[in-house]
Amino acid sequence: MSDSAAPSRTALRDIVNRQIKRRHAAETRFRWFGITMVATAIAACGLLLLSVIAQSIPAMTENRLHVTLQVSAEKADPMGNRVPSEIREQGNFYGLVQDALIQRFPTAEADGKLDDLFDVVTSLAAVPIGRTLAEDPSLIGKTLDVSLPINDDLDLFLKGAYGKTRVSQGEEPLNVSKAADNTFTLSGGRAPFAKPVANLREDLAIAATELETALGLKRQRLSIAQTQVAALKARVAELKSSGGPGLAAAEALADQAQTLVDNLVGETAADAATIEAYRAAIKGQGGAIDLNDDKPSILVEVRGSTYKLTRISPSSAQGVLLARSPQSVDYVWRTVQLATPQNGRAVNDEVIAFGRQLQNEGAIRPALNTTIFTNSDSNEPELSGILSALVGSIFTLLVTFCTAVPIGVATAVYLEEFAPKNALTDFIEVNINNLAAVPSIVFGLLGFAVFLTFFNMPRSAPIVGGIVLTLMSLPVIIIASRAALKAVPPSIREAALGVGASKMQAIFHHVLPLAMPGIMTGSILAMAHALGETAPLLMIGMVAFIADVPTSLTDSATVLPVELFMWAGRPERAWEPRTAMAILILLLFMIVMNAVAIFLRRKFERRW
Repeated sequence: MSDSAAPSRTALRDIVNRQIKRRHAAETRFRWFGITMVATAIAACGLLLLSVIAQSIPAMTENRLHVTLQVSAEKADPMGNRVPSEIREQGNFYGLVQDALIQRFPTAEADGKLDDLFDVVTSLAAVPIGRTLAEDPSLIGKTLDVSLPINDDLDLFLKGAYGKTRVSQGEEPLNVSKAADNTFTLSGGRAPFAKPVANLREDLAIAATELETALGLKRQRLSIAQTQVAALKARVAELKSSGGPGLAAAEALADQAQTLVDNLVGETAADAATIEAYRAAIKGQGGAIDLNDDKPSILVEVRGSTYKLTRISPSSAQGVLLARSPQSVDYVWRTVQLATPQNGRAVNDEVIAFGRQLQNEGAIRPALNTTIFTNSDSNEPELSGILSALVGSIFTLLVTFCTAVPIGVATAVYLEEFAPKNALTDFIEVNINNLAAVPSIVFGLLGFAVFLTFFNMPRSAPIVGGIVLTLMSLPVIIIASRAALKAVPPSIREAALGVGASKMQAIFHHVLPLAMPGIMTGSILAMAHALGETAPLLMIGMVAFIADVPTSLTDSATVLPVELFMWAGRPERAWEPRTAMAILILLLFMIVMNAVAIFLRRKFERRW
């Protein structure tokens, strides 16, 4: 009976095959799930890296102004003693640059455009000229060729950061006539401005559509805010009639909500007026379009002069003079359409006109951006660099390495090889493991309370930052070193003791050298982690503005992550690409340190 009820061999084989098939399917699903997760992580990291690289592209090059200076003694050395210190302190080096610009544009003062001309280069850009003259006072009274970084906003514009710039070359001669009110009329040929007008209408139509979309969202916010105001006012009236508590708070909330409503009402009215103006400009009476600072700018470059148009039609245009250079020999005229209106840019049309003329004449040329590597921090983006932060990071890591590695390795050797196994050592081991998970800012608070407040050590100094990072890195180094010591087979110790070596000799002559690859790997990874830390260093004051390169462990300094933190918080648009560039440099250091750790581990690793 039991034999007939038992499944046949074929049925058992089918059951086993189905189970094997399900197991293989589960293994395949798990494998593909793992591959998908790894691919997702790699894609996310790649996307992040590509985003940073894309943002840093404008900072990889810089436009520089190349001019020849007439180094007059009156401005370079007012005291006339040719003493380097007096030259650096008393010299008016920016005045030399201004004179060179006036020589190129001699009518700028008469045209009332002198300030715009000088905005092409910031005053701090002339500081290196003073160093050059102080090092060689014999240059005073001679000519000096210099290369200076231009204004950061003009630099961004020339790189296309303010939208697409459309340049159209004229085909027929253009006539320019001046009116009594100092405006100019530009005409000639058949419809010389037909293409710019068509492009302008297209740009205005796109801008109007975008504004209409934004206006719809603002009106929705306005409706919600008005409903909230009505509810809050009703609540205030209820509290006034009942005399209940919270009246002052309710009135304050109602006032805030009403302020928001008033702001939204003003914004929606302004946007509606702008849309109406754009639509009217698109239609244009007689084909003419009136231009202002709220609409895309159109510049006309003709025979060394640049005009900003205030009214344009296909056959003629009216405008005002922005810049003129007698040195220009370009007889081809062109229109330059700026996609972003002047009110939406940090650089005005006058500075752009001077910048483009200098660029057309070859005085402004792009070059690789070496300033970011050779300069220290500055308030001007085009003059800022990471040199001081890089040196500060090196000093801080040097202190961290020289303190954390010996202490951490010695602690690991003692706990693993010599310490007795009792409650005290168990307590120490547990706390070391816990310290590895403590947030880094806690170590910063400890450093502030102990090293700055109690020991009165110098604030914002690499020695203090290095000690704080040592406290943070010690648990990681100790744990990694202990794991490396445990990985050495016991037979090594036993063989050393068997041939008569003492325990100290067995550990330091045999076990520790074999564990050194793992120890070095853990130490380098701990240093790489310390290199990227910001929070503990902020707590001890390493967020200071450092314009000079530190020369010792007690000088005021900052580090790369903290400088990135400061740059990211600055409002100027030019800081964005420089911050991304500095991030790439920091990532490069981290990658190099991790690659060194992997190389050392694989080179000296022994398999047992």
